[in-house]
Amino acid sequence: MRLIFKNLNILRSTINAISTNFEIKDIVESAGSSLPSLFNFASFGFLWKPGLLLYSYQDESCLPSFTQDVVKNMVKVLTSLGEEPIDINRIVLQVEKRRLKTSPIEMSPRAALKSHLTLPLALEMEIVGCISLNSDQPNTFDAQDLQFFSVIGYQMAASLKHFQRFSSIKNMAIYDTLTSLHNRRYFEEKLRIDAQKAFGTQTSLSLIMIDIDHFKKVNDTFGHPAGDVILREIASLLKKSVRGMDTVARYGGEEFILILPGAKVEASHNIAERIRRLVESTAFDVGTAHLNMSISLGISSFPVHPARSGEELIKMADQALYEAKRGGRNRVCIFNSNQT
Repeated sequence: MRLIFKNLNILRSTINAISTNFEIKDIVESAGSSLPSLFNFASFGFLWKPGLLLYSYQDESCLPSFTQDVVKNMVKVLTSLGEEPIDINRIVLQVEKRRLKTSPIEMSPRAALKSHLTLPLALEMEIVGCISLNSDQPNTFDAQDLQFFSVIGYQMAASLKHFQRFSSIKNMAIYDTLTSLHNRRYFEEKLRIDAQKAFGTQTSLSLIMIDIDHFKKVNDTFGHPAGDVILREIASLLKKSVRGMDTVARYGGEEFILILPGAKVEASHNIAERIRRLVESTAFDVGTAHLNMSISLGISSFPVHPARSGEELIKMADQALYEAKRGGRNRVCIFNSNQT
C-alpha cells in the first residue's frame, strides 16, 4: 500500500511537470526525466506525426539496432490504428542517452525489443502521434503500468493541445500570413535586440532593404493574385539566400528587409548581389505568363555607418534603396552620407 501511494505521488508530480510546459521538447523531457521513477524500461519514445519527429530518451546501454526496433514498432502501431503509412526514412530521430537503470547492465549486442507499452496520442479526435515504453526484457510491464502510462499520455495530449494553440497564436503575432516571412513587428523587436548588442560591442550589423521593381504594373496588368504569387516566390528566394542567423522580414507592401548580424559591408554587398542576380534570372509563372522581375536593394552597415539606433540604420538603408531606384533600378547601393 505504501508503494502505491509513493507511485501515485510520483505520478502526480510527473503530471504537474508536463502540464507546465508549452513546447514539444520540454513536454517530452519533463515526462522522460520522471518516468524512470515509475517504470522499468530501456527507452521512452515520443513520435510526433505532424513534424515526423521521434524523440527517444533511452538508457546509455541502448544500441542503435534496439532504437530502430522501437521506431519500427511505433510506426507499426500507428498504422494499425488506421493511420496513413509513415515513411520511416523521413522520420527525424533525436536521441538523448541517460543512465535510466539504477543498476547499469550492458545491453546485449543481439538485444531486441521484447516488450512495450505503446499508446496513441489524440487531439480532438485526431491521432497526432504515440508514446511508448520499451524494454529488451520480456513481460516487463503490467496492468498498473498501463494505467499509470495512460494517465501520463492523457496529460501529454492535453499539454500538446495547449502547444498547438500557443504556436498558432505565436505564429499569427510574428509571421506575415502571405509570405510566411517574419512580419514588421517581429523585425522591429529583433532589430532592437541585435542593434543593442552590436552597438554595445562595436560589432558589425548590416541591413538590406529590398523593393520589387515595377510591382504595381504586375498588379495592374495581371491582378493582385498574380502579385501575391510574386511576393511569395521572392520571399522563398530570400530565405534560401541568407545564413541561418539572419532575419528575413516583409517590411510592407512589396518591401522586404534583412538583418545580417556580424556581416560587414563587403559581405552584405555580396549577399545583396547574389539575391539580385537570383531574382533577375528567375522566371515567375503567373497563370499562362512567365514574368521576369528585378529588385532594388539598399545597404546600411554599422559601424561603418555610425548609426545611433536601429531606426537610424533603417533610414540609412532606405536612403540607399532610394538611390538604387533613382539610379535605374535592378541594382545594389550602399548608404553614402554624402548623398543625404
